[in-house]
Amino acid sequence: MLNKFLSIVAILMVISAIAVTAVAVLKKHAVPGEGLERIFDRPEDPSVGKFGAEGEFNLIGKLWIVLKSEKGGRKETLIVSPWLEYEQDRAFYEEMEEKYTQIRKTITDYFSQMTLKEIRARSEDTMKAELMARINSILVLGKIKRIYFNDFQFLEE
Repeated sequence: MLNKFLSIVAILMVISAIAVTAVAVLKKHAVPGEGLERIFDRPEDPSVGKFGAEGEFNLIGKLWIVLKSEKGGRKETLIVSPWLEYEQDRAFYEEMEEKYTQIRKTITDYFSQMTLKEIRARSEDTMKAELMARINSILVLGKIKRIYFNDFQFLEE
């Protein structure tokens, strides 16, 4: 009896979800897929799209890095969204794409070995130079020219 009732409720929920979606699409209040980035549809022209006009590598994404805590200190997290500038070259881009997990790990390892106080004491240029040296040490076909951060935020617990 209970299983039958639950089945009827589940079926009614599915039907109502489909009906609401259909009404929203038909009234043009919703456009399926609107606002979604389609990374697989980017053009292959190296001057446009994933290669960027200046040679941008921005596939690293947003990193949430737990920082080294001071004795008795609170747990702190750094949120950073790095992207790299490089001399535009398809083969080098493909190498970075292939080694993107190593690049993410390099950035994560760099920051996770420091406390919040140590990061705040360092200059931005120093951190960028040290990170670039570490990232360039794992790359073979070229070197990154600059590193930028779209996000650089701290969360303290």
